[in-house]
Amino acid sequence: MDRRSGKHGLMTTVEHLRAIPALRPLRGRRPAIVVCLDDPEAFERHRDELRTLDTELIVEREPGELSAHLGRPSVTVCDRFLDVALHSDHVLPDEAISLVRWLEMRCEECPQASVDMAPRTVDGDWR
Repeated sequence: MDRRSGKHGLMTTVEHLRAIPALRPLRGRRPAIVVCLDDPEAFERHRDELRTLDTELIVEREPGELSAHLGRPSVTVCDRFLDVALHSDHVLPDEAISLVRWLEMRCEECPQASVDMAPRTVDGDWR
């Protein structure tokens, strides 16, 4: 699920979605999953789960403004500040939901945010 893992057909680098007028009202309020697919049913089946996570599901079934910015087909997951965490031509709904949960757990203001929190021994990683 990581950009570096090579598990997704990652598209051109999109750093944030703040330049898209239709998405500006979301900034600072909630994370979003933007789905530009002809058949977004797999994501729409998870709409209730996304609502409980306070995540906005934005679906564009026909090519439009979002597809022009993000490409088609594409799925884009972004945090509440519209910073893109994942932008790919194929993402499973469960992966997108898992990423949203992680985005909401992290706290960029905390000093630990940039620290690898995995337990370590004196000699390095746990064995």
